[in-house]
Amino acid sequence: MNPREAFRIFFRYQLENGEGITELGLNKEDIEKFLCGVEDDMLFHSTLDGFLKEYIEDFGENYGISIPLED
Repeated sequence: MNPREAFRIFFRYQLENGEGITELGLNKEDIEKFLCGVEDDMLFHSTLDGFLKEYIEDFGENYGISIPLED
């Protein structure tokens, strides 16, 4: 699968079904505009990377992931 297509499918699902996000009242057109905008937005990806890193560091053990502590 094309990585861009996978990105859009994943985030479309999150935006349409995410509990807190559905409260925003985004329609399908809004979601597509957002996806087109963030697909190449390095700030979005940097923020997402930071969130994932922090989440894995905090909760990785819940999923059997052990992250070595930085010195």
